[in-house]
Amino acid sequence: MRGALAQEWLRVRTLRSTWWLSGSSVVLTALLAVTFTLTAGSLSAARAGTPRANGLLGDQESFATVLSAATRLATLLMGLLGVFAFGHEYRHGTILPTLTSVPRRTRVASAKLLVVMAWSGAVGVGCVAASALVAIVLRGQRFAPGVGFTDGRTVRVAVGTVLLVTLYALAGLAFGWLLRSIPAAVSLLFVLPIAIEPLLRVILSIRALAGVAGIGRFLPFTAGAQLVAYSTRIDPSVLPAFRNDLSALAGGLTLLATTTVLLVAAQILFQRRDA
Repeated sequence: MRGALAQEWLRVRTLRSTWWLSGSSVVLTALLAVTFTLTAGSLSAARAGTPRANGLLGDQESFATVLSAATRLATLLMGLLGVFAFGHEYRHGTILPTLTSVPRRTRVASAKLLVVMAWSGAVGVGCVAASALVAIVLRGQRFAPGVGFTDGRTVRVAVGTVLLVTLYALAGLAFGWLLRSIPAAVSLLFVLPIAIEPLLRVILSIRALAGVAGIGRFLPFTAGAQLVAYSTRIDPSVLPAFRNDLSALAGGLTLLATTTVLLVAAQILFQRRDA
């Protein structure tokens, strides 16, 4: 197992795509954090139902939004990192040398899983750290007095951000492993959370489906987003199909369970398929 880990660690850290994706994740997260910090008062005003900020400063939830900036783009970029773990092997035909050097497929799979988890988790921590640094440096007159890491829910959002980044990377790993095609896996990774799940929620909002509209909250990526939800309060004006009222634990477990099923299916096929 040690040899498989060493081989995978060497592979991931010598690929330029790894550093581009990781660096872009942190830089883009920091830029988004700057935007969220500068508009913290407007975000607070919007939640309060006030047309304009009118001097309103950012509240604790606005601060948590800055910390979760990585969920906008870094999740997808780390998903690509996961896709490439097996995608590059099949695209460039290196899966045969890999299995020759490490004949036990379970060890190859475990090494890739552990390295992707560790790397994406580290990038997630870096993104949250960058967001926190931006919020601290630019806070000035942007946040109300006392706002910061003084709230348990804010810390939970920060931890949830790291977990969500890691889960997206594992989902990407599962897609690339199952499909053995980078274009197909990347398409699925982007289309599912951005287009398919929102479309399904629109369909569930049809009056004839009112009785099952609540299942919309259990769509994997929709549910996983609850890991970074500061509050699960329900707006009565929101249609049941679009209500995200799962707890962070329930939402995270939903995405984790879905990803686990995909990974197990990929492992079964990996054992049965030809290389």
